[in-house]
Order: sequence, then C-alpha cells, then structure tokens
Amino acid sequence: MISQIREPLTKIAQPIIIFFARLGIHPTVFTVIGLLLSIAAGVFLALDNFLVAFVLLWIGGAMDFVDGGVARYLKVDSKKGSFFDSVIDRVSDIAVFVGIIWSEPVDGVTGTIMVASALMVSYVRAKGESMGIQRMAVGIMERAERWLGLIILIFISLLVPNQGFVAPIYYIAGEGISYFSIGYMVLTGLCVITVIQRFIYASIQLTKSEEVEEPQQS
Repeated sequence: MISQIREPLTKIAQPIIIFFARLGIHPTVFTVIGLLLSIAAGVFLALDNFLVAFVLLWIGGAMDFVDGGVARYLKVDSKKGSFFDSVIDRVSDIAVFVGIIWSEPVDGVTGTIMVASALMVSYVRAKGESMGIQRMAVGIMERAERWLGLIILIFISLLVPNQGFVAPIYYIAGEGISYFSIGYMVLTGLCVITVIQRFIYASIQLTKSEEVEEPQQS
C-alpha cells in the first residue's frame, strides 16, 4: 500500500533528498546510520523506554527513505547497493523486533511469531522473484506498513495509559494486558496473513507458468 504512494512521497521529499545529496555523503552512510538507529531502538524497546525508541525509529525510518532517494539522485544506485540495503533492512527488523520480545508488554510467543513472520514476508518475496514471479510485493503488511504500524502503536501507547484496561481473556489469570500488547498481537496477525497471501499468490503464479510450459514441451 505504501509502496504505491512512494513516488508521490519522494517528490514531496525531493528538497530534503537534494539537500542530503549535495552534502556529498554516499547513500551507504545513510543506510548504516539507519541500521545503528534501529539497533539502538531495539535496545531501548527492551528496556521499556518507548519514548526514546519512538524517536529513534522515526529517524531510522527517514534514513531508510533518504538513502534510496540520494542514490537515485546521484545516479549511483546499483544491484550491489540494493542487495546491501535489503540485507541491512533484515538486520534492522531483527534488532527492533527481538528488542520488543524482551519488553514488558509483549509475551515471548507473540514476539517470536512477529520475528518469524517479518522474515518470512521478505523471504517469500525474494524466493518468488528469484523464480521469475513478477509483482511479488503483495499483502496487507509489507515492511513499510509494518514499521509505520509499530511507530503508530508506540505513539498511542505513550499517549494512553496502559493501566486500567484488562482483556477478558486475562481475567482467569488475574493479570492485565496493555493496549500495546493488544495492538501488537493484531500487527503480528496481519504479518502472518501477509505471509499466507504471498505464499498463495506465488503458488498460483507457479501453477500457471507450469500449465503454460507443459503444452509447449508436448
């Protein structure tokens, strides 16, 4: 969804991209800065300091947006740079979502499922594209949506007190569950659905390609 409006967003942010490009800094520097900020955000999430993590995630997300824009503006974008950026994105995802596993509001099961689904969303797309499937960027919760959802969730948790709300499912255990926990469970569920969506899409496309190849071979 966000990928579909990336071009208009890039045009709006073009003055900022030009500013950074004219500093003469290589796009890889912004990629590395984004990675370091993501790792730091993961640490602060593990320490339950959501305010600092919120700021770091915003700046880190901006760096992830700027590096590609600067690379295209300077005409230094390449397959090598794209590969490096993709790997760094996966490391950033792991750093942030593993940090959340250690945070107070999120249980280990939900946190682990999120890490696994976040990696699988990217893997299914990469594997599908390596097998020649076009337009694998399908699903309701791509990386940009996942990060934006997390940032919004953290922002809401900073505004709304976590105390005073107890989910019915937790009545038996006599424990409360925070708004962040509920939202994170929903976010995790959407990521799992995205993995399923991409898997089904890839399976359908591969089946179609095999049906086309069989008559040709016969």
